[in-house]
Amino acid sequence: MSDFIQTREDGVLTLTFNRPDRRNALSPEMRIGLREALEQTRIKGDCRCVLLTGSGGSFCAGADLDLDTILSRRATIEGEMQRGINQIVTLMRDLAVPIVAAVDGPAAGAGFGLALAADFLIVSDRARFHLSFPKIGASPDAGVVPALVNRIGAARATAAAMLGQPMTSDQALALGLAYARVPADDLVKEARALARTLSEGPTRSYAMTKRLVNAAVAGQPVEQALALEAACQQQAFATQDFEEGVRAFADKRAPVFTGT
Repeated sequence: MSDFIQTREDGVLTLTFNRPDRRNALSPEMRIGLREALEQTRIKGDCRCVLLTGSGGSFCAGADLDLDTILSRRATIEGEMQRGINQIVTLMRDLAVPIVAAVDGPAAGAGFGLALAADFLIVSDRARFHLSFPKIGASPDAGVVPALVNRIGAARATAAAMLGQPMTSDQALALGLAYARVPADDLVKEARALARTLSEGPTRSYAMTKRLVNAAVAGQPVEQALALEAACQQQAFATQDFEEGVRAFADKRAPVFTGT
């Protein structure tokens, strides 16, 4: 069976890490599959929301720490990262549709980074987040440091990255990393419901919102942020979804958005 599964339903592309015997540690097939799926979504524009999850009670344990596998990458890791996980995080950040990450069980190392690269993080009550890099003498990757610094501050980010202490789902929710926390038995249902709701929304508007959020996270000056808001609003006003939204408001009915 494939390490990486893709399914489509009602405008939602579901991407599933499927290596439960290794807690969905990233294999070459998983990295390539995820990168290619995101790239095709960017090019074709054929889905309206992405749902990223894992099978077997785990999200993603990060890099495969099989001794022979990890040591064989010592001389090539920089290039592998530039062609692999770095491209994946960039694609997730820039993708013009919302991404929901549903985390059950461990999200460690690069798995934590992938979860943080999503627009919505919904977690089960047994989700655990762990920056395991210091345990093997490695440094953080997959964008976890900038993501954590921007969201929880430098002090907490430094502690998480250097001490490698696990973070519970309650802590992730309290710190503002997670959008919602649900019982494990309800995670798939709730995540799919959220993804479906987003897929039925004004996805062109969502794409512009992502641009504004990313610019703010990057520390864009207020003057530039205001200019970007005006440019995005100009684009939003030109969409069919905007016209539908305004007409629906006037008619006192629910809008039917098409992503155009």
